[in-house]
Amino acid sequence: MTMKNLYLPITVDHIARVEGKGGVEILIGDEGVKEVKLNIIEGPRFFEAITLGKKLDEALAIYPRICSFCSAAHKLTAVEAAEKAVGFTPREEIQKLREVLYIGDMIESHALHLYLLVLPDYLGYSSPLKMVDEYKKELETALRLKNVGSWIMDVLGARAIHQENVVLGGFGKLPGKETLEKMKEELKSILPLAEYTFELFAKLEQYEEVEGPITHLAVKPREDVYGIYGDYIKASDGEEFPSERYKEFIKEFVVEHSFAKHSHYKGKPFMVGAISRIVNNSNLLYGKARDLYEGHRDLLRATNPFANNLAQALELVYFTERAIDLIDDVLAKWPVKARDEVEIRDGFGVSTTEAPRGILVYALEVKNGKVSYADIITPTAFNLAMMEEHVRMMAEKHYNDDPEKLKLLAEMVVRAYDPCISCSVHVVRL
Repeated sequence: MTMKNLYLPITVDHIARVEGKGGVEILIGDEGVKEVKLNIIEGPRFFEAITLGKKLDEALAIYPRICSFCSAAHKLTAVEAAEKAVGFTPREEIQKLREVLYIGDMIESHALHLYLLVLPDYLGYSSPLKMVDEYKKELETALRLKNVGSWIMDVLGARAIHQENVVLGGFGKLPGKETLEKMKEELKSILPLAEYTFELFAKLEQYEEVEGPITHLAVKPREDVYGIYGDYIKASDGEEFPSERYKEFIKEFVVEHSFAKHSHYKGKPFMVGAISRIVNNSNLLYGKARDLYEGHRDLLRATNPFANNLAQALELVYFTERAIDLIDDVLAKWPVKARDEVEIRDGFGVSTTEAPRGILVYALEVKNGKVSYADIITPTAFNLAMMEEHVRMMAEKHYNDDPEKLKLLAEMVVRAYDPCISCSVHVVRL
């Protein structure tokens, strides 16, 4: 046997500080990197199949259980898909309060990812718990941001996770005017913390080893304002297509080393997430976030996945201001009716929203009041192919280095994407 037949495996059995269970395997030969695999070992849970034949309201209670980290995103996207399927459009005030709820999820998720999952790498810690003595301010900032986001979801969703208060036609109940006014003040109080977060993450390195062209996809907002909901998907190559046609442009496929599918756009890997939203919709930013973006365009670039961390920090600023504006709009029309009756009819609906980690797709068909078809594609399932390619790029620059250094850098690439592995494995058919 010659050396050309021998490969050195560099393996991370469990990637730390990401949601779910996954690993990295890098095979190195005498000519460099032979193969890179993101081994997604979290067990599949078949949420689409579980909900087939279920009454619509029962199915809508099941979908958020895909993930506790982003359950509000799943709940709100599923409800919108169901409302589209039965031909119902909620009133403007309800849509705005739902967006505030979604923003609560965005704030909590971004804060936890940036401070507890990403920052320890840059400060030389293996765990955020070890940062307490020297970086108490940063951890207190993280928890304050997280707690406000969680409280918003608790107030509007009636739970901090798996929100049951979002129902067909609106909400089961609405908080009082005083509570919404308090919510606005809480959001105002964390705006300086969001700005501090941006300035902190603007100082962190974005590794040039993974610099290169990336195609970015994001939901095109319905209004001329940077947001979460939209009926079209926009690509950085100039393409736009209706959400209902997502299967024509985005192809899922099974890979043998993963319980999660991979996805291609026009036959190639692509990226979704905060940086993809910035790349495609930065012209719609306003307020303090707009000023920060203009001053840091060179760091919020389309060619590096590590820019996703700073993009999330920018969104903390933006979505905090956005939520304040939405609450003001609702209070100006107070009192607001919580719910309208919805006639359950047969139909098909697709909803595309921007979850914290990127585009979330729900497609639901309703027949005789029950779910007859369901298709869900999560941001991490969209990202896995591109993520794997960026791990390969990092490995190609460092395969001659200390294996422990390569392992850390590979994990940092994965963490920059903020993967939610539990979300990504809901669907694979064995």
